[in-house]
Amino acid sequence: MNEHTVVPSKVPLILLVEDDWVINGLIQDILEFEGFKVHAVDTADEAWQFLLADSCQVDLIFSDIHFPGLLSGIDLANLTYGRWPHLPIILSSGSRYPQPLASGCSPVFVSKPWHSMAIGAVCRHVLARRPIRGIANEHIRQ
Repeated sequence: MNEHTVVPSKVPLILLVEDDWVINGLIQDILEFEGFKVHAVDTADEAWQFLLADSCQVDLIFSDIHFPGLLSGIDLANLTYGRWPHLPIILSSGSRYPQPLASGCSPVFVSKPWHSMAIGAVCRHVLARRPIRGIANEHIRQ
């Protein structure tokens, strides 16, 4: 490599799981403005199906805890950590973190209401703690 070599970077893909369409749209807009790619779904059931179909090509999951459907955000986190133990997860809720995860893993918890300016910073912080597929951490700009 020389001084003119361009190091390709991968834009992190965040799987956003939120059933409130207003909050979903707000978070998606914030994350896309912050430079992330976002795949948004309404339920943890949809998120799990996406993860399985996509062979978990996401870099981070940002999920609410309470949803209609069979799976909660806690269930999604436990299933995800069971299959992909190093995939970072951020859980968010207006209530207190309800229980420890059965998997023994610890997602980051963000209490609602959160400040919209903090969402991108929290995601960057969590992603900086692990390598992103295809790039090294030093290529992540804070």
